[in-house]
Amino acid sequence: MRLEEQYIAPASKLMDDYINGKSKILQYFSYEPSAEEFSKRFEAIQQHKVDRAGLGGILREYMEPNGISEKAESHLSDFENGAPVVVTGQQAGLLTGPLYTVHKAISVIVLAKQATEQLKTKVVPVFWIAGEDHDLAEISHLYREVNGRLDKLNFPHAEYGKNSASSAKLNKVKVHSYLEEYFRSLPETEHSKALHQLVFSLLEQAESFTEFFSALLNYFFKEEGLLYVDAANPALRKYESPYFVQMIENSEEIAEAVLASEQSLVEDGYSAVIEAESQAANLFITVNSERILLQRDGQNFIGNEGAVSFTVEELLEIAKSSPERLSNNVVTRPLMQEMVFPVLAFVGGPGEIAYWAALKGAFKVMGLELPIVMPRLGMTLINRQVQTLLEKYKLTFSEVFTELKVAELRNTLMESIREKEAESLVEEVQRQLETQYEEIKESFAAISGGLVPLVEKNLQFHLKQLQFLKHKMEDEVVLQNSTQFNHYGLIEMELRPDANFQERVFSPFPYMNAYGLDLVRDMMKLDFKYDKNHKIIYL
Repeated sequence: MRLEEQYIAPASKLMDDYINGKSKILQYFSYEPSAEEFSKRFEAIQQHKVDRAGLGGILREYMEPNGISEKAESHLSDFENGAPVVVTGQQAGLLTGPLYTVHKAISVIVLAKQATEQLKTKVVPVFWIAGEDHDLAEISHLYREVNGRLDKLNFPHAEYGKNSASSAKLNKVKVHSYLEEYFRSLPETEHSKALHQLVFSLLEQAESFTEFFSALLNYFFKEEGLLYVDAANPALRKYESPYFVQMIENSEEIAEAVLASEQSLVEDGYSAVIEAESQAANLFITVNSERILLQRDGQNFIGNEGAVSFTVEELLEIAKSSPERLSNNVVTRPLMQEMVFPVLAFVGGPGEIAYWAALKGAFKVMGLELPIVMPRLGMTLINRQVQTLLEKYKLTFSEVFTELKVAELRNTLMESIREKEAESLVEEVQRQLETQYEEIKESFAAISGGLVPLVEKNLQFHLKQLQFLKHKMEDEVVLQNSTQFNHYGLIEMELRPDANFQERVFSPFPYMNAYGLDLVRDMMKLDFKYDKNHKIIYL
């Protein structure tokens, strides 16, 4: 395994400005995305009130079913004794979801180690699993390669209704069948059997999407001591009860602050990704197993267009007595994360950081400041087959991803193998046909104008047949050179699937199938520099 690094400009203006330190966007954050800010932020969170023993117990109880490693136990002890955290989070995707989920976890581990060395004090990594999320369509699919094309394999999730990833009880028969189909699409390797056994043994022990996800997360990162917790965990919800009370009491001011920030961002040339509304409560409530987004309506909180309604007093009582019924949205989740943990830094992807850009005012309403917001490390894995093809065609990752060199090579090859003489013959026949049909049309029109459409339709029939011949000829030429075209297609499929980053499409499992079950552990042995460069990993 070998590591290379290269800067790749972000797709969004906001992220490009943020990682390159443009003052226009930095004003929306409390700190610059830099390790140089660690000391300042560390001092700022010294007064953070947290029941470390209580919260440590919640983490320990949640992690226990998967087994707590010696390193994780050490991190739990460090946290209980005063260590701040570096935190990231993600929804509980099937087979961890896209690779960037694993990359987020690697990022917080690397950053926590760096902060520990820099501050000369323990800093621990935490993964916040968004098990409260009920958008199961977003987590219930996997991408695979089928006959040289990207295929989205959807898991049937309608039976779970609007249950969250943590409350939806897995239909083991259907999940088993779905994953079997996915694994059949992977090529058979020396690692396939062990990989299959790993996944299905963890599935057997899981009752929900979140439990399956956390088991895989633990498998990948137990030796690094990654701490993790489900946002929907009842014990954590009980711990958060007073924070829900504060959010309800300040919901109007939070909504106004976010709306004002988004308006300012738009004026500065950025997008309003939250699409904030002045009446937003920015909280969900569960009613009859359905997770419902609340809005403020005068002195009441309503949902489902008024189908459910609570007075302020009623909602405050729920927060105090049944906090497990409440959950956060994209605005209040960062607030809750900050109130629960002494956060030195938050690690997020481009979409999350765009959300966080609108939250500085909301944090201020709650008497908080934004932590250091660090972009996660971006990575691309290059297996040995693709490495061989890159060497064969003298290509670099940059030429494939940024310069679109493969498309250029494909066009050049196509131009070089075209049967130009045959194409010219077809085109000449087409020209002659069109000329002669003009004469036929004039003759027929003289007899009856009603015959003209018939002539035109007949011409189109013959032209279509000529195009059919031309395309068949092109297909045959391509077929005779299919090996090279397939090579180009494979390179793009692996490094630029659907014109996207690999880490946003494929799960870790195709790469584990090719490399082995120690893929993630071996990645953790690489000398990652926490900077804005994309990490290119040759397996």
